[in-house]
Amino acid sequence: MPVARELGFSDVGGDSVKIADITDENKTVNFIARIVSASEIKEFTRSDGTTGRVGNLIVGDETGKIRVTLWDNIADLLKTGEIKVGQTIQISGHVKYGYSGIEIHVGNNDVLTKSEEQIEVTERAQQIKDIKDGMGNLNLTGKVLEISDVRTFQRKDGSAGKVGNLLLADSTGAVRVILWDEKTDILTGVECGDAIDVINGYARENAFSHKVELQIGNQGIIRKSEKQIEYEEKFLPIADIVADIYDINIIGKVLDISEVRTFEKKNGAPGRVRNLLLGDAAGKISVSLWDEKIDFLGEVNLDETVEVLHADSRENVFSQQVELKLGTRGIIRKSGKTVEYREKFTDMADIIPGKSYSVQGKVSEIGDLREFEREDGSESAVANLELKDETGSIKLTLWGDQAYTIESLDIGSEVRIINAYARKGLYEKIELSVGNRSKITIL
Repeated sequence: MPVARELGFSDVGGDSVKIADITDENKTVNFIARIVSASEIKEFTRSDGTTGRVGNLIVGDETGKIRVTLWDNIADLLKTGEIKVGQTIQISGHVKYGYSGIEIHVGNNDVLTKSEEQIEVTERAQQIKDIKDGMGNLNLTGKVLEISDVRTFQRKDGSAGKVGNLLLADSTGAVRVILWDEKTDILTGVECGDAIDVINGYARENAFSHKVELQIGNQGIIRKSEKQIEYEEKFLPIADIVADIYDINIIGKVLDISEVRTFEKKNGAPGRVRNLLLGDAAGKISVSLWDEKIDFLGEVNLDETVEVLHADSRENVFSQQVELKLGTRGIIRKSGKTVEYREKFTDMADIIPGKSYSVQGKVSEIGDLREFEREDGSESAVANLELKDETGSIKLTLWGDQAYTIESLDIGSEVRIINAYARKGLYEKIELSVGNRSKITIL
């Protein structure tokens, strides 16, 4: 240290800080910690053609843990075994914000020395609700809710890689844990309901779903745990759902199941989609299921109760209704819980554009049935009728197969319409559009 100070490293031997007090406002820090884990040394070629070496440590004290990146001559200390896991070291290095959060970088102009000080490393567990994007050195224990298949891929350098994930939950919430390469081996030995310890994970926001996920890198650890984890899903009332909410759980009664629709994806692969209409005491909502998720609907009947977990809400650009989308990482399953649902009917006078309604009234006028050809060459039909109740009347436009309902109606027939969409028609007059997601019952 005296030699280092003569060379201008004034921070060496300065005031020592605790890991919990290190922030990205610090430029350099001096602290004492114990090595918890160490990576292998990797060599790389710099732009000037010289060879560099880099390695990583996770070190800790009684206040927390932090990642330390070693460069060149300092990294060689790890390669030769002069420093190793379990030792206490004194570090004087530069603070940087890296991929796993705040890190300490120690290069040839910094100092890393052995220390005789006894350091106790406290493994502080985080709760899932407290995990934020950019946090590193995370420890938590959770219950396995879902296990993915392992997917293989090819890296840019031509080497093969593997990736898989687990959905873990504790009493405060749930988080997706992403596993890479040999870390995926645990997926073959765990089952839903098992408890899992995650050590030295780091949080990153998924660019596609915007959800924070937990990544397990080469210095992270994932293992089975004997701890008992309390977890119970929290369900959101359907009436409280608005557009652009992520990770929604609902429970509802099956009101309707649409036909399967096939389509071609951008990459040319075939796709399938099917819609499920669910209702609870607060309202109802359509849930879109994609590809293999729709296979579940073959096991479900009307009026059964299902749970939809980890879905996202969005506004349908055509109907302007809020819907749920269940992606590949969502869960749908039958439920043993009882859900009460009663259809709410709206008076004609209270209908406003931009929402879906259920109405009941008597037929006061029946228009003509007109068949036509769509732009894609397929055939369809449209018909109109007028429906009235004690508060007023409204025009209904029936599309597709619904249009043929008028053949069974007479003036004075009492009709119940479920899930019709209100919009402005000719002369800005409000009308109801009855399509394939609507239901017509002649009373």
